[in-house]
Amino acid sequence: MLASLSTIGIPAAQATGTSGTMARKEREGNDANTEMLSEVLSNGVLESHPSLGEVLGHTAHSSHVSHVSHESHTSSAHTSHVSSGIGGGSGSSSHTGISNEAKGLLIGAGAALAGIGVSLLVKHIIKTHKKHVASRQAEINSYHAYASRDLSSGKYGNDVDRMTDFLIDNDVLEQVDRSYSHKWSHYKYDRKVKRSVKRMQARMGRKKTGKASTDFLIDLHQWKDTRQRLVNAATKDSLDITKDRNALLAVAILLVEKGYLKSYDADDIMSEYEKSRIVRAYYAFLRENGLPETTLVDERRLRLLISLPNNQK
Repeated sequence: MLASLSTIGIPAAQATGTSGTMARKEREGNDANTEMLSEVLSNGVLESHPSLGEVLGHTAHSSHVSHVSHESHTSSAHTSHVSSGIGGGSGSSSHTGISNEAKGLLIGAGAALAGIGVSLLVKHIIKTHKKHVASRQAEINSYHAYASRDLSSGKYGNDVDRMTDFLIDNDVLEQVDRSYSHKWSHYKYDRKVKRSVKRMQARMGRKKTGKASTDFLIDLHQWKDTRQRLVNAATKDSLDITKDRNALLAVAILLVEKGYLKSYDADDIMSEYEKSRIVRAYYAFLRENGLPETTLVDERRLRLLISLPNNQK
């Protein structure tokens, strides 16, 4: 084999060193991939990056190809040696052996390079995931600071600013100018903000106090996701709002948003009193839009209700 490699410009000693180096690099690469796989599984990276499974599969395939190419390389050398013995040093047999060996080396080198590229990609994804986790933790810490005190008329500060931004984002408060205090610009918890807090409390099924408790601030922070989850669940099937609590909640929220219902009690929503109030408001919406009265709700009716303009009174 070494003599054959010399004929294509690779010295025998260098060929031996190259083969040993490639084998060592392959083992090191496999060890590194194993360590990264362990980190991926233990840190939840796979859940955040589903496509990473394909990357890891490619890494395993590359290692397998490299291993096969090594076996092919060994087999080719053996074939070359046997051919030389039988053919008495025939040029055609020797040439066939060299071609197979070169092919094996090229496949092995390509697989090793592919493994290195995949390893770098995996490292990059893990690094990005860690940054995302750190950023998320910082957001959570900031979020707890935001809901660290009850808010009421006359107060201002970063927490009032965030609450006001949430109220604007949920379309219960129009964009307002910030009032100035010293060198810093802040929203002030004034009468306009208080009215908006009451409107938001009505949508949430809370008592309309106009005061923002820490519980209210937490719910406000999560409100868009909560609302969307309830609406999505109610559009999957045709549901009877007098029997399905989540469907009743979704309808009540939208009826308050559109002005058909002034308020509801989320804690007592399945009581006959609350259900009758919501059903009457739902009937009013259906009649106004030329639909027959029913306690059933489906995607078509909900989409129509969502498309109506919000009530700002």
